[in-house]
Amino acid sequence: MGGWSPICTCFPPQASSVEQLRKDGNELFKCGDYEGALAAYTQALDLGATPQDQAVLHRNRAACHLKLEDYSKAETEASKAIDKDGGDVKALYRRSQALEKLGRLDQAVLDLQRCVSLEPKNRVFQEALRSIGGQIQGKGRGGGGGGGGAGH
Repeated sequence: MGGWSPICTCFPPQASSVEQLRKDGNELFKCGDYEGALAAYTQALDLGATPQDQAVLHRNRAACHLKLEDYSKAETEASKAIDKDGGDVKALYRRSQALEKLGRLDQAVLDLQRCVSLEPKNRVFQEALRSIGGQIQGKGRGGGGGGGGAGH
């Protein structure tokens, strides 16, 4: 009688190592099962991952939360990854995406500037920085009236 099936859909029974759970999570993520991927990454963290693995797992959890549109949790997970590895460009970029969605554009710009300084030729980072810079300018910095406006 298949009483164990529901549990197995979230936690693959063969997954006993951090590396295997991370790989399983990556496969689930590719298939669009972000909740399942999140569960696999969480289980891997619970197994006592190394600091480097923890950084990757938190970064991957941030990606899941971005896909699930839970931007506050995405920011938290990306920050945990950055705490473990300050040069983690993917975590910085994911945190900038979360911060942008949360309306914290000034903070998003800081992360994107770090991304660009770490990978100056990465066009994705350059475009994202340009886009957020435009959003900040459009939010009233520099005034709202159109044109000169300096009457006397």
